[in-house]
Amino acid sequence: MATIDTSYFYGERSIAGISQAETAAALAIFIDGKEDELMTRLMGYNLYKLYKAGITASTQIYKDIRDGKEYTNSLGIADKWVGLAFTVGTSKRSLIANYVYWHYVRDNHTFTTGSGEKKTDLAINVSPDVKLISAWNEMVNWIYALHDFLTVSISTYPDYADVVIDTELFTKQNSLNL
Repeated sequence: MATIDTSYFYGERSIAGISQAETAAALAIFIDGKEDELMTRLMGYNLYKLYKAGITASTQIYKDIRDGKEYTNSLGIADKWVGLAFTVGTSKRSLIANYVYWHYVRDNHTFTTGSGEKKTDLAINVSPDVKLISAWNEMVNWIYALHDFLTVSISTYPDYADVVIDTELFTKQNSLNL
């Protein structure tokens, strides 16, 4: 079961046509695949497997990853890991939603036809880069926070010690591809 659902894709991270059943269903399938991909990249296979089982069993240490927890960060300062999914006011936020949004928008910026990739002929096409970069960079900030939380909590999450850091997920983007 996914941590997020289609309700995370409004406002800043809006997906066109989300209120239509076929778009919502396609996005839900996309969420399932991309969430597993991201979480495996972030936590490694073993910790992610334990996390999924722990969430199903309602184990507190895994709920802390999902829902957030106060902790002392690597600088020795009281901090709060916000969680994989959280709410700010009425806005649902999630590093998973940002990852899904980035891939979904990138993958749907053009559509495949018998004669190749096309953009719509009915409107002026603009690049989604500004929104994609914003979503990615916000996600990177949250990933750094998750990494800090898991690193200082290594005695609670010993399988994280074996995770090979996926540097792409820690790299911010910009419009110049630098």
